[in-house]
Order: sequence, then structure tokens, then C-alpha cells
Amino acid sequence: MMRFDLTDLRIFVSAVDGGSLTAAAARNNIVVAAVSARLKRLEASFNLDLFERTGRGIRPTLAGEMLARHARKIIGDARQIEAELEEFADGRNGRVRVLSNTNILAEHMPTALGTFLAANPDINVSISDRPSFEVISMLKNGDADVGVVAASADMSGLERTRFVPDRLVLVAPPDFDLPQQRIDFVRILDFRMIGLQEKVALSQFLRRIANELGRELNIRMRMDGFEGICRMVECGAGVAVIPESAARRYEAFMKFRTLAIQDGWAERELYLCVKSEAQLPRYARALLAHLRDYAAMFTTADGTSATG
Repeated sequence: MMRFDLTDLRIFVSAVDGGSLTAAAARNNIVVAAVSARLKRLEASFNLDLFERTGRGIRPTLAGEMLARHARKIIGDARQIEAELEEFADGRNGRVRVLSNTNILAEHMPTALGTFLAANPDINVSISDRPSFEVISMLKNGDADVGVVAASADMSGLERTRFVPDRLVLVAPPDFDLPQQRIDFVRILDFRMIGLQEKVALSQFLRRIANELGRELNIRMRMDGFEGICRMVECGAGVAVIPESAARRYEAFMKFRTLAIQDGWAERELYLCVKSEAQLPRYARALLAHLRDYAAMFTTADGTSATG
């Protein structure tokens, strides 16, 4: 059981610093009798003398000096907590926890979050790569504030807003022997592939699609990013499934073919999801609004994708 509260500690430290009950009473705007009662109760709760009474006032005993050291730290921590909570309430400070799939994390979040952080220097963001089913679970459990979720996932119980388009394509070596510009995923599984690390969301998604077809991915090598993957493909090491935006960026200075994937899942709708916007801290609501504005740049007036 706690034997003291913050008021006790503040009065105690005031008495130590001021050297008298009168000084402690003046600093805390209470009467001397109240200070004396608080200090006696504090001593009784520990069964220790915390002060030596002298003709010139009071001074702490060894036990009192030890308590004073800890009390100052506790009071300082409490002030820090109060200050930070006030900043949270004002929306001036905080950390927003964001979850995203691989494609959005690599292709959109650097710009979307970079512009937000530049405009909000007191707000921080932590972001993790997660498949949609994990994003939904973590949002519902309160382990994240904002998540990006594919339309195919069950978003019941969450509030959602359409986000940016997310189209997957196949990149292949320049001499890839396929005359048409479109290919089925079941055909892709016949080729040796270059992939991202096994734990990232895109790798888990492609493995699940392959398993549903009764097949396995033939991964020759795993890389940490899309640029490395495209460089491996350019060298003829294999094919890869990556976001179209990444393929368009790297084909400007690399040589490889880009083919459309005919399966419906290759062109996915993505949603920004939260458990309850009204219950988010102000700083998290500010990021959510910013991400919605960012998404609006990719949508035409009739609500279709501006990227085609």
C-alpha cells in the first residue's frame, strides 16, 4: 500500500529546502499546522524520524535525505508526465503507430509521412510492415492507431477510407520469352523468382496465393528492397512481383520487361483504417487527415484512380 502521495512529497521537499515548517507552509499555500500533520503522518507511516527538530528549525536525518532524493525524482517525473499529457491534449506532441503493407510502405509512405513530419516537428511516427489480417487484429486490440488494409480483408468493426491504388506487376529480364504483355500468376510460378525478405507482408501475401493454387514460390534469392530486386532481374537472375510504381521508377535507368498480372488480386483497393477516429489523440487524427489529403491526389473527380 502506498504510504504517501505527491502532495506529501511536495510538502516534505519544501520543508527540507526551506529548513522550517513555516517555509513549507508558505511555499504550498497552507497553514503550518497542516504541514506539521502531513510530516508527522509521513514519519509514522515509515516508523522513521525524517527530521531533526532544532531551535533554528528542522533538518533532514539520513533517512530524510534519502527520501528527499527520491522525492525530487518522483516530483520531476510527475511534472514531465503532466507536461507531455498537456501536449498530447493540445495535439502538439505524440507518437502515431502506423501499420502498412509492403507496397504502400515502400512506395507512398516515405513521401506521405515525410511531408507530415516536416510540418509537425513535435509528432513522431512508428511504422511496421504487416499483412492486412495482422493490421486489422492490431487495430482492434489497440496496438496501432492507423492501418492500411486491402479491400479483400474483413474490416468489420473498423472505420475506413479509400487510400491510394496498389497494382502489382511482373518484372522480367529484357530477353524474357513471352510475347504477350499480360501473364497469369499460375504461369509466373513456373519461373525462378527474386523476392523480398520472407517476413514482409508482400512475401507472405504471394506465398498465400501460391498455396491456394497448390503451388510454392520458387525463390532463388531474397533482397531488402525493390531496387535490388530490379537489378537482379535486369541481370537475368529471375522474375519478380513488385508494385507498378516501383517498376516504372527503376525502368528509367534499368533494362527489364514489365508485364501486367491478369489475376484480379493484382489490382487491389486499399483502405486507411482506424478503430475509432473520435477516440484517436489529436496528433493521430492530424496524421489521418494528412493521409486522406495525400490519397486525394491519386483520385480523379469521378472517384476513379488518377494513375489509371
